[in-house]
Amino acid sequence: MPSDIRLALQGIPRINSIDVDPASHHYIVLSIFHRWLREVALPEAHGVMLDFGCGGQPYRELFSPHISRYIGADVAAAKDTKLDIEIAPGEPVPLEDASVDTILATQTLEHVFDFQFYLRECQRLLRPGGVLIMTAPMQWRLHEAPYDYWRFTRFALSELASRCGLKVEIISPCGGVYALMGQILNNHLAEQGRGRAWIYRLVNRLALWLDRKLPDPNETINWHCIIRKAADVP
Repeated sequence: MPSDIRLALQGIPRINSIDVDPASHHYIVLSIFHRWLREVALPEAHGVMLDFGCGGQPYRELFSPHISRYIGADVAAAKDTKLDIEIAPGEPVPLEDASVDTILATQTLEHVFDFQFYLRECQRLLRPGGVLIMTAPMQWRLHEAPYDYWRFTRFALSELASRCGLKVEIISPCGGVYALMGQILNNHLAEQGRGRAWIYRLVNRLALWLDRKLPDPNETINWHCIIRKAADVP
């Protein structure tokens, strides 16, 4: 299994920049997420950061001025990306207990079959008081099959974190019903090869406008989480 995953993911193109074109089919989800990263997550980042499932490392540049060291870890290196640590699914990260201050885990949890092991690793690796910046999908098109396993509600994420010795301090939706519908349409058009820049731009603007006017976060794309390890937990 680990060798199959590495073979499937080695060298594939990944998003490698925080900049996103308003005519991109990913603009809805990324524009909301990147605003949350800058406004909510960035002030929490400090010390040594582990990007746990780093992909194309699009957030290295954003966080680097606010931390002392960035460690990119994944099961396989994306195109034009060098890993600091190559990890094996289901095996511990080769770092000491309580050796990092911040963990970044963006759109990774759905690809980890044993997600409780992943969260326990986060708890093990974080220093007391350390922070896990995590996003996970509630609604998203099947991707990177067959290594796409889970979708999560906010209640599931809170309970899972608690069972692994962590506490969710902030959990925010990535848009509501209209952002979700716009993103679903864009993803469909892109996968079918029917999308055009002008169509994406129109859908992006309309979906985000409706989302602001008629917010309904009970249907959302992702959950954005700030999760803490207690200061008095070894």
